[in-house]
Amino acid sequence: MIMPAKTEASYPTVFVLEVDGQPILAFRAATSRQAREFGKEDRLQEGLKRMMIGHRPLWDGKSPIRVRRAEPEEEVYYVDAKKENAAGNLVYLVRRDKEADASNPVTRGSFPPRR
Repeated sequence: MIMPAKTEASYPTVFVLEVDGQPILAFRAATSRQAREFGKEDRLQEGLKRMMIGHRPLWDGKSPIRVRRAEPEEEVYYVDAKKENAAGNLVYLVRRDKEADASNPVTRGSFPPRR
């Protein structure tokens, strides 16, 4: 029996969006092109300007935004985080200020995880 070849569209790849070389979030996309286009979306970029880390915006509107394939440990982290919280496609790899202010213990969405 011949098995059909895996297609990129069938098995979305995990990608990481970096700002100024810092991994910010992981997400799935069917193709590298689709992942790069996601990084250029106005809605995403506006959200990155509004979200804070260390009382500074995740993105200043000028720094380079780069999208790359996830490293193996980032992909494992993404998959584990999605198992815990299936909502949405994004997994943040940094602890945003809103999360840091919560009195709850650290949850998935911060990378590297702090326990």
